[in-house]
Amino acid sequence: MEPKIVTKPAFTVVGLLLRGKTYDPKIPQLWDALMPRIGEIKHHGGWRESYGICRDLDPGHIEYVAGIPVTSAADIPEGMASCDVPEQTYAVFPCTLKTIHEAYEYAFETWLPGSGYERGDGPDFEHYDESFDPEVEGSHFHIYIPIKQRGAG
Repeated sequence: MEPKIVTKPAFTVVGLLLRGKTYDPKIPQLWDALMPRIGEIKHHGGWRESYGICRDLDPGHIEYVAGIPVTSAADIPEGMASCDVPEQTYAVFPCTLKTIHEAYEYAFETWLPGSGYERGDGPDFEHYDESFDPEVEGSHFHIYIPIKQRGAG
């Protein structure tokens, strides 16, 4: 599976935050808690997509924000957090909810070491566009892995 290489402009997400273990089983519960609260998020300009932003804290631990893109991080609802994602070049891999772990493992353990790239700065993330439906088995979304040319700054 060869990923698509794209440069994505900077963006900001507001949503719910979880600090936990890599592949934390509480992540689906975070999304379940977010959905009834989506209407509380301001400055979103029409909600049609969502993101799962993942930052590594230390080996085996992550910070994960389940949220939607906003034009301003002002007026964050109580109990929510914002996450700024810088402009970055990404390797983009399609997957489903059932194959997300395999897609991440392939990206980091197979594709990245054999490519001319190394992991870039910034978080990786899941992008769920308006066609994604969590109730439909096999519904596709994409994971974005930040990359840079191997040996580049």
